[in-house]
Amino acid sequence: MSIMVQNLSFSYSTDRKILKDVSLTIAPGEFLLIVGRNGVGKSTFLKLLNGIRKPTSGKVLIDGMDTRENSVASLARKICVTFQNPADQIFAPTVFDEVSFAPRNLKRTDPESIAQKALQLCGLEHHKTSHPYDLPPAERKLLTIASAVASDATYLAFDEPSAGLSSIEQNLLEHVITSLLAEGKGLLVVSHDLPFFFRYATRVVVLENGSLSFSGHAEELMEREGILRRAGLRLPPLVRAKRIISAMEKKREVGGDDVVTL
Repeated sequence: MSIMVQNLSFSYSTDRKILKDVSLTIAPGEFLLIVGRNGVGKSTFLKLLNGIRKPTSGKVLIDGMDTRENSVASLARKICVTFQNPADQIFAPTVFDEVSFAPRNLKRTDPESIAQKALQLCGLEHHKTSHPYDLPPAERKLLTIASAVASDATYLAFDEPSAGLSSIEQNLLEHVITSLLAEGKGLLVVSHDLPFFFRYATRVVVLENGSLSFSGHAEELMEREGILRRAGLRLPPLVRAKRIISAMEKKREVGGDDVVTL
């Protein structure tokens, strides 16, 4: 089973397409990183995956379920999407109620235990009786991730999950990601944070003007700097540093100077 996106197009109005004829297949257990400039349709793409938005043309199949013919609730066992802004998602009076909503609603076995484990994974167990809006913004983002984890969906999609997190919270997110991958979950992440997510992505796709301009391994993309520039992205600092050092060494080998232009 897999997610199959077939000739997907979407527009909010007739005069401008947000997404244009996008096709790709996402396998279970894959980590797909989705990158591109602001406004190219990355967040919209995630909302099309769980049926919040319906395709203008083409289709999305989640393990064979057509999102045009199934409700968000019926797709929730298969895929859970978190939003970039936690305020668009959080609704419950306590942190525990927020995280336990999905496993209860989906009738998972022992939803309270599932919620407790998700809170522990995201470092939020000591906040379980707090109101979500008593948490600082970064922990509210972790709360939405905990809620997604507790859904136990086959695929989890996160929109800019590392944005606004401190190094401590990023370490927690890193632990969440490695734990989910070890469980065989399929992960889809929209992010500009290449240094963080390149380490885990099994595939990277680039959206450019609503179309898919690249799909492949992170190492391949790092060799395609033209695509990176058009997407408003830069090579991770460590990669840039290694290339500078390599260029300097080559100059020395041929007797050149040590000046290297970035």
